[in-house]
Amino acid sequence: MRKFNILFLIISMLIIKNLFALTREEKIILVSSRVPTHYQTKYNPNGCKTCHASTGYVGGDEEKQCYLCHSKNNRIIINQKKLKIRTTEAKSVEEDFSKPYRHPVEKQGVLNLLEKYPIIDPKTPRHAECIDCHHPHYSIPEMPFLGASGIGIDGKYKQFAEEEYEVCFKCHGPANNKPPYQKDKLKEFDPKNPSFHPVVEVGKNNYLPSLEKNLNYESKIKCSDCHGSDERNPNRASGVHGSENDFLLLLPYTKKEEVMIPKYDLCYKCHRKESILGNQSFKYHREHIEGVKARNWKGTSCSTCHNSHGSIKYKFLIDFNPDYVQRDSVTNKLEFTSDGVFSGSCYLKCHNVDHSPKRYGSSK
Repeated sequence: MRKFNILFLIISMLIIKNLFALTREEKIILVSSRVPTHYQTKYNPNGCKTCHASTGYVGGDEEKQCYLCHSKNNRIIINQKKLKIRTTEAKSVEEDFSKPYRHPVEKQGVLNLLEKYPIIDPKTPRHAECIDCHHPHYSIPEMPFLGASGIGIDGKYKQFAEEEYEVCFKCHGPANNKPPYQKDKLKEFDPKNPSFHPVVEVGKNNYLPSLEKNLNYESKIKCSDCHGSDERNPNRASGVHGSENDFLLLLPYTKKEEVMIPKYDLCYKCHRKESILGNQSFKYHREHIEGVKARNWKGTSCSTCHNSHGSIKYKFLIDFNPDYVQRDSVTNKLEFTSDGVFSGSCYLKCHNVDHSPKRYGSSK
């Protein structure tokens, strides 16, 4: 059966080749002999009939179609006449899509399969359907986005995304129909920037004393290393589906200063807490994060000074949050100057304290 599936897949792709060139993902499938998940009877005993019927989709609305297998029941009928039911080994996503922070797959009637990217018209309805990120005929566990379209770092449309972030850029990149509070993530991750988290390319900072031992300055990460389900359940499918945490994050990350008990678990996933609060990379990290009770200074979020995606202006992900940081009342400046490793100057006003400037490291 496995040999038949592989042969069927190769023949299918040879036919497709006449329409468009094989992408890197298709070549990976051919070379590795990985059969897409939905072609495997272990996961999909009914084959094509699980999803397709003569009248179209079996399950109706798209996400309900996926829930036939990807739900907490994960039971499908494999013999209609005898109503024989079998529990599949598919992992559930249904619970995550009921969480407060999620991709809104429940919205109906806005998906347009002929839609062109990047989105130009700001009136174009936004949508987040399963097939926006997953192609049911290509997807494999190691590359769940395999077969989905995307936008490259050059801003151009790609019929087949080669990296996870390219799928994300369709909605969170240069699209003109983003909410006004959302920034263009393609611009923030641009390797030409002074600094960025290493999603598209390896980062530019070689001095990272806070990194966990499994990471180094040559490491790369994915969007799903920070965004995704807040639960680690072996019966749940991992992915950027839904979370109890704001911004659809794996772990808590407080951005608002008004929160009584701030949490930065997400940052400490990669950056050792003892290093950050031990001021190994910045002399005043601890007092900025925890505050100074003796001076009645309240701590502030990592996001007050850093952009977790990338900074188009400064090194070290410095990008001041205008909700809490204003221009220095003495110099009327709002800027950061890097003077070398662990050394710099800040011109700003925060918590009614003027930095005109405040210097650290060898700049002091």
